[in-house]
Amino acid sequence: MRTLLTVLGLLLLFPFAALAAQDGDEAPTKDEIAEEFLDVVKKELGKQTEASARATVDRLLEIWKDAEVSEDVKKVVPDYLEEIADSKVEAACVAGIEGLAAVGGDDAAKSLVKILQKAIKEKEPPVQVYSASLKALGEIASHDKGVVKELKDLLKYKDFDVVGKAAQALAGYKDAPGKLRKDLLEEVIKQSEGTFNSSNNNDANAMRKWNIIRGGIMTALNALSGQSFADPSQARAWFNDHKKDRDLWN
Repeated sequence: MRTLLTVLGLLLLFPFAALAAQDGDEAPTKDEIAEEFLDVVKKELGKQTEASARATVDRLLEIWKDAEVSEDVKKVVPDYLEEIADSKVEAACVAGIEGLAAVGGDDAAKSLVKILQKAIKEKEPPVQVYSASLKALGEIASHDKGVVKELKDLLKYKDFDVVGKAAQALAGYKDAPGKLRKDLLEEVIKQSEGTFNSSNNNDANAMRKWNIIRGGIMTALNALSGQSFADPSQARAWFNDHKKDRDLWN
């Protein structure tokens, strides 16, 4: 039985070409090559190092995108990516997370929410894991209600870094339907204007929080509105004047 490293090595040398036929056999089909690789990956899930995880993810994505590989064969790819994203090695997790972002869609976004929740609930949350998860969620910008709610709820999270990165993820919804953009914009304003106002009144904790979340918040406010605000108070004034403008939110 070929090990994962052996299969990866062969496939890196001969990208997605038939593995050498043995004993005069016909060259295997792409489905057969993919199935052999996927069988090996299945046995190695959770054991990847950073290097093997990245190589595995790259090959899984090639299988996923290859029109000549049947849907029945490739359907396990998102599940394997989720398993890699749940690895004990943080760098391997990030590779899996980036793989899920490349797959895209609501199911991948739901998987990312699970990974994100697990990460931020740890005693010492792994920054690179939750950061990669939130970045990926912004790239996918799923309209799934549960995913959207998760991102909105994180605007009230106790960890200021998570708040800022959640806001940054919401900026990925800049091309969403008007009703959703309006809802998200209003929520970002609501969850940031108090902090901004208090920071201007020399509230030390608010100043600290605003310094951490400002980048993500302002990116979200400007992306969702299509405007260029200097701060949440400007965003609030603009929103109050334009919230009933159908042309903006159609």
